[in-house]
Amino acid sequence: MENKDYEQYIKNIGTPKEYSDSLYLVYVELYKADDELAKIIAEHCKIVSELEFGYICEANIQSIPEIARSLSLKNHAIYQIVRLVKLS
Repeated sequence: MENKDYEQYIKNIGTPKEYSDSLYLVYVELYKADDELAKIIAEHCKIVSELEFGYICEANIQSIPEIARSLSLKNHAIYQIVRLVKLS
């Protein structure tokens, strides 16, 4: 197997220390979209759009783990959470 150097790709991707008010567009993919799930997510961020299997949200970085925690405490499956783009 070829040894690949991924350092150039992962050098500046971490944001766990960002506690600013900057907003990101975030995709939260679940097993379905319904009012109960939307209510849980909306406690932590603004839902911009509802999709068949999730939501597009405006969220700051520190709210992403809170979304995951709140959903998991109610035993809701999360398939992925993707930070798409920084808005402000």
